[in-house]
Amino acid sequence: MITASLLFGISASLDALLVGVSYGIRGIRIRLWQNLAISLVTLLGTCLSVGLGHRMAAFLPDSVSSCAGSLVLVLLGLYYISKWVKTFLKNCQKEPGADCCTASLPEPAAGLRPPEVLALSMTLSLNNLSAGLSASLAGLPLIPAAISTLACSVLFLAAGNRLGGHSLLQLAGRATDLLSGLLLIGLGLVQLFF
Repeated sequence: MITASLLFGISASLDALLVGVSYGIRGIRIRLWQNLAISLVTLLGTCLSVGLGHRMAAFLPDSVSSCAGSLVLVLLGLYYISKWVKTFLKNCQKEPGADCCTASLPEPAAGLRPPEVLALSMTLSLNNLSAGLSASLAGLPLIPAAISTLACSVLFLAAGNRLGGHSLLQLAGRATDLLSGLLLIGLGLVQLFF
């Protein structure tokens, strides 16, 4: 379960890496209290979705809830990969002959004020709802998933923000959907077969 929880935490928190990188590139620092606030709201959304999934699983036979949750994780992973491929191909069509990996990062606001902290928190939390629900249906326990999500969110947001100007992190930020999709598929397969 530790491996599955870690995979879930990494996958659920990759968006935080992209957010950190996008703000870091522009020299906007996300303070520790802002990072913790964003990560705690994201944790709350994840806990709610995992808790809801466990309640739903109580009404379903074990084999059905496990298979359904794993299937949803795999499908969610495939969705993220297809979204990345679509963006990749769109960038290639815009500038034929150019580097297709030069997808632009989202433009943040001029500064990170409390309303923006709340908006980022809610956005990242909403991104985790479907993954948390399907992971819990697949049998992922709440406490390890919550700890993994919180730790990965704080770490990824801080690392992305601090090193936002580094070309390797910019590339990783542009591949967030691809990496998240692969991790979700891996998590779904781990939950299904182990």
